[in-house]
Amino acid sequence: MDEQVAAAALATERKRYEALSEVMELTEELSEAIQRQDQVSIRMFLGMRQEPINQLREYQNMRRQIQRKLSEEDGRVLRALLSGEAEGTTPMTKSLRKAVDQNRHLLDRVLKLDRQLSIKIGGDKSFYAEMDQGKHL
Repeated sequence: MDEQVAAAALATERKRYEALSEVMELTEELSEAIQRQDQVSIRMFLGMRQEPINQLREYQNMRRQIQRKLSEEDGRVLRALLSGEAEGTTPMTKSLRKAVDQNRHLLDRVLKLDRQLSIKIGGDKSFYAEMDQGKHL
């Protein structure tokens, strides 16, 4: 895989980090609004989170577009880097792998907090509670 492809993937991962950071910040604000039982702020923060979540979807599409343009072997290497299954071998791919790991860690934090808030707000009717019960499978 050439360095230009790795650089494009790294740029996308950096954009993903910015969007994930924004989602995390807004989710923390949402948590505080829930603690205060401030319904207006809760609705506001839920709405505000949608834009960076939509950006994350777009960045996922960008990942796919990059992969589609590659040879089968280069696509396999990039998928392995992006999934955390391979280590980088060049400075650029090492940076890419580090960014992927950082994003995965931040996403895990966002999902954990989101799960807690969803269950707190929705109880047994929350998305996560229903998922745990197999209703969304």
